Amino acid sequence: MSLLTSLGLVSALAATFAKLRLGIPGHSAVLWLVPIVLGRCLVPQRAAGTMASTSAALAMFCLRGFSLRWPLVATFGSFWLVGPALDLYVATIARFVLRSREHGRWPVGLRGAAFAALAGVAGNYAHLALKLLFGAMRPHAPRFGLASGLYEMVTYLVFGLAAGLVAYAVARPFLRAETHDA
Repeated sequence: MSLLTSLGLVSALAATFAKLRLGIPGHSAVLWLVPIVLGRCLVPQRAAGTMASTSAALAMFCLRGFSLRWPLVATFGSFWLVGPALDLYVATIARFVLRSREHGRWPVGLRGAAFAALAGVAGNYAHLALKLLFGAMRPHAPRFGLASGLYEMVTYLVFGLAAGLVAYAVARPFLRAETHDA
């Protein structure tokens, strides 16, 4: 529990103080999403993602990490929604795709890397969904006109994949390979 709370706090601090300023939609996920996905990788509990993202959202709410054009409710919500989305993703994939008997146990190897990369995408798209819901998103690339939405979807996908892969690379030494008894 303290690991998840700490990773949520790291996520909030990264979102508040570390700015890449690339001007590409979704790019900040490589800073703030990595600790949340890392927590979900390392802690095989059903609500691990929710605990980490709740910690991040509360810290963001207290730190007021966004400018005044972002309402505090949108700040809290867009970071909190990431955890339940990750938990839902892990539960669904573990049950139906991996057919895992142990809920929440992270796979190791190429399968684990793919699992983490897609978890990053799920988290980044959950963040995007709430930003769109609250109307807090303004087009990052108006020069694309109608293709702006597609551009943002692709960049959120790319940076979500990157965040998931970075989280898996950090978590990999701590994950145990499944042993099969013959």
